[in-house]
Amino acid sequence: MDLSDKLHIAIILTLVFVLTFLIPFLVISLTQLAYSTPSNYVLAVDSMSITIGPAPNSTNISLDTTITIDALSAATISNLQMTPEVPIALVTNEVSGPLSYKQTFYPAQSLEPATSYLVSVTIKNKPVSWSFTTTSEPYHPTIGFYLATYALWIALSAATATTSSVGFAIWYRKKRIS
Repeated sequence: MDLSDKLHIAIILTLVFVLTFLIPFLVISLTQLAYSTPSNYVLAVDSMSITIGPAPNSTNISLDTTITIDALSAATISNLQMTPEVPIALVTNEVSGPLSYKQTFYPAQSLEPATSYLVSVTIKNKPVSWSFTTTSEPYHPTIGFYLATYALWIALSAATATTSSVGFAIWYRKKRIS
């Protein structure tokens, strides 16, 4: 086998790996959620409407909920704290309107059942706080949770298995021909 054959096989295997990684990863990432999105409430801070979630004094909030704050881009949002303490695994920012963005705080673990949480945050240098209470039902993750949580590993496994199978098929065909 000459160098051009080896290069051709390497390109084919690379393309197989990339495609069989990207397709499942994107499908899972774009269709499955590991967290639930809370109901929203519009709050006025310095005559600016800010949308927060979960809504103040709401009850039966899912144990896999996120905390959301949607405000004008000029509003500085900082110092999010929850009592009882909940470690935050990830914070995302997304454009939600022409001049606004939404910050989503993802807890590192599910919230405790039947627990009242106090959320405190600084918005435009003003302290803002609200509370909500979680459901008393225990948390039972759905298949969507596991797919979203392990999307990277699922895609990597699919790509590795497919690329290995194609590589073996190419090797076997070359061996039979020669």
